[in-house]
Amino acid sequence: MKRNILFVDDNETMLELYRMLLTSERVRWEVRMAGGGAAALQLLATTRFDVVVSDLHMPGMDGVALLREVKRLSPGTSRIILSGLTDQKEIAECLQETHQFIAKPMQPKVLRATLARIGGLDAYLQDESIRGVVAQLDTLPSFPSLYLEIMQELASDNPSVEQIATIVAKDPGMTVKMLQIVNAASLGLGRRITSPQEAVQQIGLSAVRSLALSAHIFSCFEHTELRGFAISQVWDHGMRTAQLARKIMELERAELSLAEDAYTAAMLHDVGKLMLANNLTEPFQRALTLTKEQGLPFLDAEQKVFGANHAGVGAYLLGLWGMPAIIVEAVAFHHQPSRAETKSFGPLTAVHVANVLEHELSGFKPPGSQTAFDMEHLKAIGLQNRVDAWRERAGKLFQPDG
Repeated sequence: MKRNILFVDDNETMLELYRMLLTSERVRWEVRMAGGGAAALQLLATTRFDVVVSDLHMPGMDGVALLREVKRLSPGTSRIILSGLTDQKEIAECLQETHQFIAKPMQPKVLRATLARIGGLDAYLQDESIRGVVAQLDTLPSFPSLYLEIMQELASDNPSVEQIATIVAKDPGMTVKMLQIVNAASLGLGRRITSPQEAVQQIGLSAVRSLALSAHIFSCFEHTELRGFAISQVWDHGMRTAQLARKIMELERAELSLAEDAYTAAMLHDVGKLMLANNLTEPFQRALTLTKEQGLPFLDAEQKVFGANHAGVGAYLLGLWGMPAIIVEAVAFHHQPSRAETKSFGPLTAVHVANVLEHELSGFKPPGSQTAFDMEHLKAIGLQNRVDAWRERAGKLFQPDG
């Protein structure tokens, strides 16, 4: 079925370029154009668009204001902004209203890959089995206000480590989690840190954003208790997987922003387990029992009990929050990346590999855990021969001097 996409730009040449870029995608996309925000809103009044792609700087209504209206009028529409911005403050403001930021000069393959990713994710997250499970959840975590405070400080002209540490200190749970990370043996600091300010300096400003999301979610479910399921182990696994995913991105010389996306996705990749365990305790316990008594992989046990799995449920939550599609995708397919639309190295691959390696190295393998690499995916992106190098670096990372 064709999907509707709206490009908004006051530059006629750019609109024609977008039309040409999607000429080969006519079977999948119905393309419409608007020369500004007012014209775009007129079209939105009569047509439902799956995706709106807008330039940032336009006369009258700029891209951020337009996408804020799109978000209000059509929350299910994916929102992408295009800009040559290098200013972190403006980028941060954009990200609060959009699902994706694409830098200019835009590479055609980047736009096509982004649209393919969004299309694949929409089809996956609209699956009735996932939506049916989510509809049964009594408690969905709200988007953490602390995250927005940190984003706003990072967007200021001179972001302050001291101010971010003050924001973090407002939440005792987040403070504890951050100190837990910075004092982990894998950082090899050789001394114990007790100050939020020094912890922020050691972790890095970008990582604090990921931590704000993760600590908030984990705090919502910290009292969940089930046989064979410990929240603390899920947290520890996520923390180590995040460090490893970022290291894999660095080894493959990925862009810093993508490495941070991998870190965030890895921290959150098992959030669906927390949601299921807390809201649907009895069926989740049945899934755990199936893995233990019948030896079923946990994904298969979840599928048998719920008709969906924790990866899809977690991705659905992050999609509701408007997290970037690249992070949602990495969570959705972290066990089976070959099912995703993406066929190149990125956060999805890094999270998948890091998840498998962390289970290998920690020796902690929950009942029914799947610890095999998706070789179909690794072969498709030409990196099947990098596994040994990643495994070797992972071993070093988790040594005290790593």
